Amino acid sequence: MIIDIHAHPSDMQSAQYLAPYFQQAATDRHLLDGTPVVRGGLLISPEQYIKDMDEAGVDKTAMLNASVIPDTHIYEQYLKPYPERFIGFTGSNPLVVDGNLLNNGAFDQKNWENTRRSITELGFKGIKLLPAYGHYSPLDPRVYPFYALAAELNVPLIIHMGGTPVRHAALGFAKPIDVDRILFEFPTLRINMPHLGWPWEDELLAIMVRSPHLYTDISFIGEMGLQRVAHKLITARNFGVISRVMFGTDPLCRPLKFYIDWLRNDLNKYAVKQGEQPLTKDEIAGILGKNALKFVGVNIA
Repeated sequence: MIIDIHAHPSDMQSAQYLAPYFQQAATDRHLLDGTPVVRGGLLISPEQYIKDMDEAGVDKTAMLNASVIPDTHIYEQYLKPYPERFIGFTGSNPLVVDGNLLNNGAFDQKNWENTRRSITELGFKGIKLLPAYGHYSPLDPRVYPFYALAAELNVPLIIHMGGTPVRHAALGFAKPIDVDRILFEFPTLRINMPHLGWPWEDELLAIMVRSPHLYTDISFIGEMGLQRVAHKLITARNFGVISRVMFGTDPLCRPLKFYIDWLRNDLNKYAVKQGEQPLTKDEIAGILGKNALKFVGVNIA
């Protein structure tokens, strides 16, 4: 089974909701190691997304709300018509946001209630938080009710801790080490810090060594650079945490099949070239899907 644990809705309506964030994105994108990749379009209907998944052999995709799309839209467009193909993660901003996309310091009780409702009534399987985008620290006490909710409902939490090309985001709130305290205070909570924590990959992998419920994914793989990702995957294997690394894409990483084929066919060429032991077939299969099954923690097979 192949599971893409990190994708975002790409239909036209979702793109309009996201525009205030991503119109401030950096425009001078480049691959960090110069690896050439082919990108597909960013506007994709749910029906086309299913076709792309079928072409790549992807069984299920986690659709993550970036906190500004109504969960009801994701439910109606993705989860309700395609319950066997999409896994919903509700996106929440714990603090009230003003017209400039900055929080005003007040706890957002309505968002907390909507998050609970999306999980208990609409069947969303987890929660997504983006501290850098909301300009708040993940250690802010006003965020803790969301951690407590995830622990109470036994659902996984995805916290974006890492770099981003979006100019609006505040990277001072994005360093993986800041989640270390949360792992102590909520020891059973399953947390995914995506993108390998780029550019703080080693910091994240070091935290994973002693945190058995901490996961990461390789989404944003094309922008990080394939050689860099290969090197960090080998490090994850050497650190003994490869069983908690998951496959993910993000909107820019298309076509999907390109990255799956790279994991299966090209990753180990890099390992051998660097004098490292290749990843086993089981380890690669884990990245592609088995590890995500453990992270989501419910029967989604």
